[in-house]
Amino acid sequence: MRLLAPWTFASLVSFALTTACSSTPTPKLAKYQPSDVRELAALPAGYTSGQTLSTACSRLPRGAAFENESLANVDCNEARLSRVLRARTGELGRRFLFGKTCRARGGARGRVECSATVAVPGPSVGLDPHGVAWDVGPAPSAAQVQDIDESRPQDAEMIRVAYAPTKLGERGLFGRRAYDAVAETHFPSVGRAELGQVSARCEACDALLLRHALRATAGNAGAGEVTSVKCFQDDGGLRCVATALAPWRS
Repeated sequence: MRLLAPWTFASLVSFALTTACSSTPTPKLAKYQPSDVRELAALPAGYTSGQTLSTACSRLPRGAAFENESLANVDCNEARLSRVLRARTGELGRRFLFGKTCRARGGARGRVECSATVAVPGPSVGLDPHGVAWDVGPAPSAAQVQDIDESRPQDAEMIRVAYAPTKLGERGLFGRRAYDAVAETHFPSVGRAELGQVSARCEACDALLLRHALRATAGNAGAGEVTSVKCFQDDGGLRCVATALAPWRS
């Protein structure tokens, strides 16, 4: 009978380590929300330059009727474009971008362009597979609330919006308002004049994103409220419609 040579202690240790390493899953890059990503003026220590991201939008004139416009153009400003850059950075599993520059061009439809570079961690920077929360407190920060209202600002081009103003709305009497300055009500507030009808549609979005788009579109018209929101399926996917009302004051 042939006997197998006994294993030495060293060979047993080597086998155990090899088995453990081969069965350990490779950690995946973390994905971060826009509020998790920070903009820096310069490349942080231990990081190298990654890809440069860019995004742009074109402003719509106030008071004018439009249809089939992207949400990016209706809510076109540097703050939105910055969120898009942070969202795309987080989508890559990175926490920092640096060297952001923005510029605005005039014209009938003023254009805003922003770009920044992703910071890639080097070997000396530890991998964080579990994500990060910067501002932990008893309540969500304003940036975290935006993540809830619009979780994927980089998808704004997919959301198509429309605005049909009344005679009052065509006059453009009220300045643009941020979406969070536009209330959503089930019934119209007494005494607020109607500015027009707003709608939003998307093939692969949920009602929460479209409700955000309604508020942003109404805010572009200077509205202080959207009311009587209705959402339904049609040939273009999910569609939501609402009435935009004037603010109490401009």
